[in-house]
Parts: sequence; C-alpha cells; structure tokens
Amino acid sequence: MAKPIYIIGAGGLGSEMLALLKSFPEYSVNGFYDDKLKKGDLVHGLICLGSTDTLCTCTEPTILLLAIGDPLTKRNVIQKLSGNSKLSFPTFIHPKATILNEDTCTFGKGTIVTAGVVLTTQIKIRDFVLLNLNSTIGHDVIINDYCSVMPGANLAGSVQLYNSVLVGSGANVLNGISVGENARIGSGAVVTKQVLPNQTVVGIPAKPIG
Repeated sequence: MAKPIYIIGAGGLGSEMLALLKSFPEYSVNGFYDDKLKKGDLVHGLICLGSTDTLCTCTEPTILLLAIGDPLTKRNVIQKLSGNSKLSFPTFIHPKATILNEDTCTFGKGTIVTAGVVLTTQIKIRDFVLLNLNSTIGHDVIINDYCSVMPGANLAGSVQLYNSVLVGSGANVLNGISVGENARIGSGAVVTKQVLPNQTVVGIPAKPIG
C-alpha cells in the first residue's frame, strides 16, 4: 500500500512536485499545506489541510515534501517545524536524473533532485536542497543546507555553496568558486569570482548589486 505524503507549498513548484511524485508509486499525495491558502481550498484536485502552524502540532507520523524554492523561506519553515519529531522529509531523486558515480555522492534529508539533472562524482548535497530541471553539478561540489539550484544552472568542479544560496536559472558558477551564505545569483549570470555572504550578483561576468 502506498504511503501518504503531503506537500508543503501549493504554488508552481508544488504542482511540479506533485508531478514528480508520480514517479514514486510507493507514495500517494494526500494534500497540501500552504500558509497563503485557506484550509479546505482545492489545489489540483487535492485539499489544502491548513498552514504550517497545523504541522507544528501534528501528533501522528507524517511524511512531507517541501516544495518551496526560495532558500530563506525554506529555512524558516524547517526551523519552525524542527520541534516536531513526528514529521519526516524523505530524499527524492528522480529516475531520470543522472549520477555518474553514485558511490561517491551523498544526499541529505529533504533534498529533491528533479528530472534531467546530471551529477558527476565526489559530490556532497546537504539537507533540503533543490536541484531543479536540467542543472549540472560538477566534481567535488559541496551544496549546503536549503540551497536551490534552478533550471539549467551549471556548477563547475569544486564549487561550494554555503547555506541558503539561490542559483538562478541558466546561471554558471565557474570552477573552484565559493558562494557565501544567503547569496543570490541572478538568472543567466556567469560567476567568475567568490561571492560574499548576503550578496546578490548578476550579469556576465557577475557583479554585486544593491
């Protein structure tokens, strides 16, 4: 019998994660939790069961998938829910993702690897990381908690993303670059230098803004 699972976040990414879960027949999606919807609202034919506050007081074992792209929002939600030991977050690696050397790659809890992603070798992915469609992850990359790598982005070898980094769609981070905590890389940017914590960089080559 399929295990019930619930999706946190009923926006566009939530609908994509609903589609992703069709590739995992061992799970059956039973509804959404979303802070912006009312309890009882319907999303893609499934009911919104309440806000994340509801999950804080959940007393039954509950399996969840976090469908939030923004790293800081992800972090805040997980910190909010961290006191409830009844909640669990499996790791999902889509069967159409490619891992060239599985024995050398590790994945933390709550991490999602979508279709078309390519990972090479000696890669460490921490907790609640999103690797979105057709992104590529080079050798010896380390991606820390709550990061999101958006569609078509490329991380070259030995890149390190610290906690809560957002890499925009189609961005390229060149070999050996480190990206500081809470930094944001704009879509299509080419990162050729280290990015400091809390910086937003855009352009080719990427430069800080704000």
